[in-house]
Amino acid sequence: MNIHDLTKVFNQKFGLKKSDVAIKSAINNHGIKCGRGPKERLVEHHTLFTQKQVDFIAQNYKLMTIKNLVELIENKFNKKVTSKQLFTFVKNHKIKSGRTGQFQPGHKSWNKGTKGICRANKGSFKKGNLPGNTKPLGSERICSKDGFVLIKIAEKNPYTGAKTRYKHKHIYVWEESNRSVPDGYVIAFKDGNKLNCDLDNLMAISRAELLRLNQYGYKDLPVELKPSVLALTKLQVKIWQKEKMVEEN
Repeated sequence: MNIHDLTKVFNQKFGLKKSDVAIKSAINNHGIKCGRGPKERLVEHHTLFTQKQVDFIAQNYKLMTIKNLVELIENKFNKKVTSKQLFTFVKNHKIKSGRTGQFQPGHKSWNKGTKGICRANKGSFKKGNLPGNTKPLGSERICSKDGFVLIKIAEKNPYTGAKTRYKHKHIYVWEESNRSVPDGYVIAFKDGNKLNCDLDNLMAISRAELLRLNQYGYKDLPVELKPSVLALTKLQVKIWQKEKMVEEN
């Protein structure tokens, strides 16, 4: 017998009130073995259902869902049981329904031969429809990554293939003035304010000059010092380039 039944019989025979845990500990401490092999099982005792009810469940679970089987059990045996209890019982006792949830070979879809059954309605998108949050050309926003101003322009997006894209406004303004950005150069702001994209505030400087300006903390300098620091930076970069050419020759 199992531990619970053994405890019950033990207490009846000796007039004691030992618990299941106490009996199990005594068995382990004294090395007492049950003698059953790994595949030998005790006769199952169903505390929730009688054997007749178990047989009924095993037979009808193949024909209906848990919910329907609960109603059938209540009607036939006048026994209250929840869907959760029944599901746990069939799972623990390995009672199978035989259903896999998969379509079997030869199964015909319910909508076979109903091509075009889903037609457009008043809520369907129509050709040329634009979402309500679509921004017009020229719309601006601040880039969350670098803080520069972005502007929406009629230019194909190289990443998504869309007909429009957002582009850095200071570069767009510079290129719209029929000026190109030379290789190795960037478009910077004379006053150090990246939100001021007026053409008069933009300048093309080399990356070496940009590096030196950043070292000087150019954008945080007083306005009256910026022209002098910019001129000094350009001079220092030219001197460095000349010295480099002499070393190479």
